[in-house]
Amino acid sequence: MESASCRTVAALGFQPNTEFAVQKEPSIQEFLSELHSYRCAYWKWKPKLRIREVFVVGDIANPDAGTIDKVCIKKKTRDFIELADSTRFDIETGRSLYGEPKYMFPVWDRRVSDAWEPQSLRQRVERAMLRLPFALVQEYADMLNPEWRRMFERLGLHGALGRFTHRSALSLSESEQGSMAEDRKSAKRRILDHLPVAIVELRAFVEMMEGDAK
Repeated sequence: MESASCRTVAALGFQPNTEFAVQKEPSIQEFLSELHSYRCAYWKWKPKLRIREVFVVGDIANPDAGTIDKVCIKKKTRDFIELADSTRFDIETGRSLYGEPKYMFPVWDRRVSDAWEPQSLRQRVERAMLRLPFALVQEYADMLNPEWRRMFERLGLHGALGRFTHRSALSLSESEQGSMAEDRKSAKRRILDHLPVAIVELRAFVEMMEGDAK
């Protein structure tokens, strides 16, 4: 398998003088009105409906703040929209029917989508790490935070870095398995604390990690 530390993210070119037509985004009320206009049905029976998924936000006035979820719509009744995760929202106001301060929000809102994507990519990193062997988790951590490995080498402890790397968990003693679990937690923290800031690099990193996790 190719070493994660030997791969780099390719720079993407762009045309700075390209002109784009700016289109006005529909308002929240227009979004809710369109949902209201749809007939009551399960979404799987209506493949041509334009609105098929929504953001779920915690503050309708500042939708890009806090946790944002992107969820597919399951069905519509006269009174509510039910999402794929079984949550329900008032068709008139877009507010959660469970008393929570949560609201449906259109996925075409650029401000919210820009805030949601890093959260989503971070969640994908956490899921991919669960499927990666210990050696690759350590390798990704060293790639993102090389100072940690250099510190061990300066202390003369570089041999400790690989003590579990090429051994299966079944071959380890109980205490070694405990140490391996702690090392995995440490590597996970180093990965999550040093993820690429640029969204293009973060996307590429996530795709690389998910490829290794397959």
